[in-house]
Amino acid sequence: MFVQNNVHLAPHTTLQLGGEAKYFISIKTIEDLRYALEFCKNENLPFFILGGGSNTIFRDSGFPGVIFKMQIPGIRCLDSNNEYSIFQVGAGVIWDHFVEFVVKQGLAGVECLSGIPGSVGASPIQNIGAYGQEVKDSILEVECMNPSGEIISIKNQNCNFRYRNSEFKSGIYKDYIVISVTFQLSKEAAPCLRYPELQNLWETSNSENFKNGKSNLESRIQQMEMVRNLVVQLRKKKSMVLDENDPNARSAGSFFTNPILSDFEAEKFIENAKKLGFENPPIYSESPGYKKLSAAWLIENSGIQKGTKYPGGVGISDKHCLGLINIEGSTSALLKMAESVRQRVLETFFVRLEMEPVLIP
Repeated sequence: MFVQNNVHLAPHTTLQLGGEAKYFISIKTIEDLRYALEFCKNENLPFFILGGGSNTIFRDSGFPGVIFKMQIPGIRCLDSNNEYSIFQVGAGVIWDHFVEFVVKQGLAGVECLSGIPGSVGASPIQNIGAYGQEVKDSILEVECMNPSGEIISIKNQNCNFRYRNSEFKSGIYKDYIVISVTFQLSKEAAPCLRYPELQNLWETSNSENFKNGKSNLESRIQQMEMVRNLVVQLRKKKSMVLDENDPNARSAGSFFTNPILSDFEAEKFIENAKKLGFENPPIYSESPGYKKLSAAWLIENSGIQKGTKYPGGVGISDKHCLGLINIEGSTSALLKMAESVRQRVLETFFVRLEMEPVLIP
């Protein structure tokens, strides 16, 4: 295994920002991981696990420790019957490659998560979700290595999955390293069409003409592929897919999470919004006693427009106001812009936005 020195981190993130890492190690096997942990212990250095870099912000000063670039491969079928298939997937597998792989088999469970950048190992950490679907509903267990080098498997019910969060992100397993994720995907469930924008696209497509003499499996595969294509189409319109030719894609995806409020807080928000002239602000049921707001709506209606440029070579995406983009800037400029956006929303609606990407100390 090769330990690299003084590696530029910007090319390893979708924002293309960040200084140098003191050390950089590619992790392709369990043995690589154990060696890397031992290296950090001997050198008394901190480490950070890097997947696709789509949800990571490195500071301009870089990282003074060791970056573990997770590249453990493999998609292995553990079980398959008439109802479902179970796959164990290496943490280094590109997430969208896995989604494409299972969609082409007519399997349901992650089709609406098409086009999300990053690696499989990152998917359970923040419980990725989009267009009415969350990865938690397809995960059976997560295989990890704890800081002492022991490998353990954590069942879904012990991961405490919630909106863009889990025990791996902010709980008892935050110091554990994800090695693989095991998914159960359905051969029977219909495609997920909960999200209105996606449902409208589906209804205006030729979705009623799938069978056309084809076998049930062929028709099902065609349906799943169509949902995937529609999701990717929606994401491209918002510059939320990787595209070197799209300057709006130099982002971390959605920079802020949708705020979760208690029912009492939600009532106060609605009252305030009405005073400002917004009669029907979008608000959704999240869980018993809680409501979810739209971060994008809050930003736009606080007076921040798409395409707004900020000092320091950063700005708001032309396509989606949740996309905070790097034009030719720096991490410090990006963070200053983010705080300005957050402050504007707070002053207007008394709601504080929280960052979705992780800022590395």
